[in-house]
Amino acid sequence: MSRSEHLSCSILLDDAHSAIDNPTSRLYQHPIQYIETHSAEELDLALLQIEAAITQKKYVVSCLSYELGEHFVGIHPRPSSTPWIRAWVFDRVTKLSKGQADQWLQKHLLESKKNQIAKIDQALMPSMTQATFTNKIKTIQELIRNGDTYQVNFTYRINGAITGEPISLYQHLRDKQPGPFGAYIEHSDGWVLSCSPEWFLSKQGQRLITKPMKGTGKVGEMSSASLSADPKNRAENLMIVDLLRNDFSKISIAGSVKVPHLFQVDQHGDVLQMTSTIESTAKDDLSLKELLSAIFPCGSITGAPKKRTMEIIQELEDQPRNLYCGSIAWFDPVVEIENPIGEVTESSHLGNIGMSVVIRTLEVNQDRQFTMGVGGGITIDSDAESEWHECQTKANFLYQLQSTPGVFETIRIEHAQACHLEDHLDRLEQSSATLGIPFDRNKALDLVHGACESLNDSKLIHRMRLELSSQGQLSVAVHPINPLPATIQLLWAQDLFDHDVTSNSKNPWFKHKVCERAIYDQAWKKAEQKGSFDALFVNELGYVTEGGRSNLFIKKNGQWQTPPIDAGCLPGVMRSLILKDPLWKAIEINIKPGDVLSAEEIIFCNALRGIISVNPANPADY
Repeated sequence: MSRSEHLSCSILLDDAHSAIDNPTSRLYQHPIQYIETHSAEELDLALLQIEAAITQKKYVVSCLSYELGEHFVGIHPRPSSTPWIRAWVFDRVTKLSKGQADQWLQKHLLESKKNQIAKIDQALMPSMTQATFTNKIKTIQELIRNGDTYQVNFTYRINGAITGEPISLYQHLRDKQPGPFGAYIEHSDGWVLSCSPEWFLSKQGQRLITKPMKGTGKVGEMSSASLSADPKNRAENLMIVDLLRNDFSKISIAGSVKVPHLFQVDQHGDVLQMTSTIESTAKDDLSLKELLSAIFPCGSITGAPKKRTMEIIQELEDQPRNLYCGSIAWFDPVVEIENPIGEVTESSHLGNIGMSVVIRTLEVNQDRQFTMGVGGGITIDSDAESEWHECQTKANFLYQLQSTPGVFETIRIEHAQACHLEDHLDRLEQSSATLGIPFDRNKALDLVHGACESLNDSKLIHRMRLELSSQGQLSVAVHPINPLPATIQLLWAQDLFDHDVTSNSKNPWFKHKVCERAIYDQAWKKAEQKGSFDALFVNELGYVTEGGRSNLFIKKNGQWQTPPIDAGCLPGVMRSLILKDPLWKAIEINIKPGDVLSAEEIIFCNALRGIISVNPANPADY
């Protein structure tokens, strides 16, 4: 199935070791065709379309889901919204060195004109607990004892959210986990951020090579030599080597399958990985369907025997794998070769191919929600606690990217007294508990009271910023407040910027007054330059959220209304006081821009300034 809306796509297949004299990173832009399939009925046509593109001297990049592999081994695939195949066809590919890939990523980020800082939400959520994981391991080992399987690659998911641009996050990920099979794929439905170290298949002419990866250690806890010599890891690796030798034999010339290297250990970030190498000579006129039917998915992420083990995986895992444990593949056009007598022939029906195993990979949707799979090979000798620890080692590069911002409170100081201090401290304490930041409430009280007592002029109204850093350090700063403009005009944040500033209601930071709020600070400062106080934001659903430094209330048909927290706004102290006040009778309800423009009254409010009337005269069109 071809869909024109998918023809906006950028793909970087990223080798951290790519050199200027031998550039191996690949950049693809401006696809001319998109191919997608979700079912067996569409599969043959999709594979033929990919082959046709290759023979027409085009370049193809494809994402192959694990569920496609379930179909190929003869089990009914688990339902999934992820296509079995996504493929983009290009006129050309640009080869890049590591430095050139760095430059392209930075240039592409700057061209986005959006928030360049990307972070991972603090609340990374594994799809199963360690206790559940342990029970599943016991079930697998019972199946091994019963003779159902020899080894099961058992996995679970880590779910989270991104703030900022995915391309920025990819730059951080590749710094933490550099490897030969990185991928940044930006497509119409989201992003793929892959830091895979595992080689699935290389096809150069008729030569086939695979390097199954099985056996893991953490740098500092194990040496390369000890991992290579470890009996359990060697047994795991050898089982998969035997499985892939069998897979290769189905598509190779008889007697050509060899294993030139066993139990090699390489370092990828802070992880040691054991690989072995299998080589063979491909049969003539091998079709893409024959190739994938024989080898896909890679045995290193299933276990042995393949079909029965994949049935066990489907029974025990709590979610479909989607692209995780599938493959990102590139296909180059066939190469014409002139033989000694001057005849021109094509090197192979399929041309050259490169395929990675999709591990260490984030699948990110348009709402910036992501999933990453992690797992390991379970044998009869596996220890559940050690296997869980190995999964944490593999995912450590992701956990290291969690970045908890500091939080702060802006407090009104009047007559040398902090107004609504307990409400401010309650909110600070709630945020610190959610974000995992140490907070000493008594120390905060002492700091606030000490700052108030040291004021030179207690008759002035002051603004106090009480800040709690991500490490739990408290600080205060106090300054006199500036007078408000005589008239507060209604402004929209979107009209003050030359790029999209739509807010995301699912952004977890909106519920906390975090220190990193650059776009909000820019909005109210731009509003001040226009003689106003603040500017209103709108979320991805078209609902009004809040201003850069204030909450919004409007009166409609005599009823005061304010956007709900779930729209993506801060639970402001003054907002909470108004909602609790029976005289206001205010309610929380989703508000459209049109509701604001037609309101009987509009106010901004915050704890520093209180209630601020807004003049809706001559509002910007929205």
